[in-house]
Amino acid sequence: MLPRGRPRALGAVALLLVLLLLVGFFLFGGDPEYGLRAAASIDEDPHRNHNLSASVLQLPLSPKCELLQVAIVCAGYNSSREVVTLVKSVLFYRKNPLHLHLVTDAVARSILDTLFRTWMVPAMVVSFYDAEELKPLISWIPNKHYSGFYGLMKLVLPSALPLSLARVIVLDTDVTFASDIAELWALFAHFSDEQVIGLVENQSNWYLGNLWKNHRPWPALGRGFNTGVILLRLDQLRQAGWEQMWKPTAKRELLTLSATSLADQDILNAVIKEHPELVQPLPCVWNVQLSDHTLAERCYLEAADLKVIHWNSPKKLRVKNKHAEFFRNLYLTFLGYDGRLLRRELFGCPSQLPPGAEQLQQALAQLDEEDPCFEFQQQQLTMYRVHITFLPHQPPPPRPHDVTLVAQLSMDRLQMLEALCRHWPGPMSLALYLTDAEAQQFLHFVETSAVLSARQDVAYHVVYREGSLYPINQLRNVALAQALTPYVFLSDIDFLPAYSLYDYLRASIEQLELGSRRKAALVVPAFETLHYRFSFPTSKAELLALLDEGSLYTFRYHEWPRGHMPTDYARWRQARAPYRVQWAADYEPYVVVPHDCPRYDPRFVGFGWNKVAHIIELDAQEYELLVLPEAFTIHLPHAPSLDISRFRSSPTYRDCLQALKEGFHQDLSRHYGASALKYLTALQQPRSPA
Repeated sequence: MLPRGRPRALGAVALLLVLLLLVGFFLFGGDPEYGLRAAASIDEDPHRNHNLSASVLQLPLSPKCELLQVAIVCAGYNSSREVVTLVKSVLFYRKNPLHLHLVTDAVARSILDTLFRTWMVPAMVVSFYDAEELKPLISWIPNKHYSGFYGLMKLVLPSALPLSLARVIVLDTDVTFASDIAELWALFAHFSDEQVIGLVENQSNWYLGNLWKNHRPWPALGRGFNTGVILLRLDQLRQAGWEQMWKPTAKRELLTLSATSLADQDILNAVIKEHPELVQPLPCVWNVQLSDHTLAERCYLEAADLKVIHWNSPKKLRVKNKHAEFFRNLYLTFLGYDGRLLRRELFGCPSQLPPGAEQLQQALAQLDEEDPCFEFQQQQLTMYRVHITFLPHQPPPPRPHDVTLVAQLSMDRLQMLEALCRHWPGPMSLALYLTDAEAQQFLHFVETSAVLSARQDVAYHVVYREGSLYPINQLRNVALAQALTPYVFLSDIDFLPAYSLYDYLRASIEQLELGSRRKAALVVPAFETLHYRFSFPTSKAELLALLDEGSLYTFRYHEWPRGHMPTDYARWRQARAPYRVQWAADYEPYVVVPHDCPRYDPRFVGFGWNKVAHIIELDAQEYELLVLPEAFTIHLPHAPSLDISRFRSSPTYRDCLQALKEGFHQDLSRHYGASALKYLTALQQPRSPA
């Protein structure tokens, strides 16, 4: 016989089941079974109660133009790439202005400052905070997690971020958004007066301590919480004395635990265990965790839609999960998404344009689209997104006469990289003109190449493609600006230098006492072969033999001899010491110059006169032109580029190039006065293909 109170209790359970069925029907796509599954889970898993109740919240979006604050800790080369994909996913869905607060090391600061400045996204402000200044605050905490001490820095955000900042969303770099971040921001409205931290329950049994024998995790409330997505009420945390809460807790637990295993997450969970009133559980869909032991399937198989995917396994995209392909495709969508398409304004939200954007818009508005040279004019005004040091890079140790090879390339020249690395053992700075998708293909190409992956002294800088003309001098300037040695060898990607050239150049620079005592450009004589396979000469004597037998030629002697004629190849054959040559119209040698040399003129896009203009600038600044007697570089054959094909076939293209030349000479005259008159003859000669 049942106790008298039991029927009443069963009636209450029945009423709850009916309510859950109705909730499932109206909120989850008309699926009444969701309510049954949810009800069953109350008894099956008591640790999920708070997460379940949060998962059915229906929330209004934040006001249309409210500024949303987002904080991210980012350090190193790989993390800088990850944060770009994260930001792309946020920008794709966002409808509100954003302020990104980035806590970075020096590497990430340099990369991301350049990237966001050149990305020029409207209604997005970026502020940087030096991780080195925060390091002493958390470096005393032993941490086994692969994130190192950077994984602990979220603990000190309340003191690191401006006091005027009351609320912030904190994100790990390995999350991907599948919804408007304003929906997440709106969850702040459901915090009670005591709740200061919003978190999603940890979707594994890590904190239950039963994953393996002798597994001893940090204390947590039930399954604990994951800190890949956090809502912080900074003002309330400061008032509550946050530092006096987490530090004593961490010190006490470290008396019996040797280190944190999950960085800040362990300490936050220990604090919440003591003060459960601090936490506002968030719906599971705002942090779907794809860890090695994930239970996230319980969330995403029941949810109407997912909001944030979190790749919180050290294996990242290679994590073992039967639904991994679905989530991977979402991530890859943003990985290869064209970032320039995210430069869209938020209509109806007054916001300050990025620096320089208004001037660019005004200049573009003044162009005449009917002008035959509109394409050239528009390309000159393009702001290219630039991601410097796209891959991990080890800067060369300081050497007084060191030389960096500087070049640029597009996707169709990737095959040259391995051969170039074999020929040039010194540092290189290479600018690549790629789409977002091609950048990922390039990354895979390097990672799977034994030759390229072994070279940490090659810096790759991605300039994202925009427009139809190849911005050759802009690319050269990016690569040149990122060179870290006192001297640079200004080359092209389809040239292979002599095997001994790197050592020979350094010795020559020292011998000639270049630098402050002598202002010179060292000319490296250029040759070419028409054979795709040939035996590369190991010495000047071997090169001369190949030249005599017709396997090699002086560069472009049959198409444009004026480009390299002043090098005086006949004299070079006999030379034993460097010799000086004079500038001549259309001269375009490959040279070694100090790193602080004049930059290339970015107006020259596509094909024609890009190097010629640079050599004119060097001559105008009184650089000696010294030909090195033992130096050489050889051009390898390849299919003509689209730009050279257009140059050869289109009179309009050549007319536009002529207009660029005239503008260049006018600027030269204004800058150098009467001394620039001699360069006027360059415009009176037959049109060069340089």
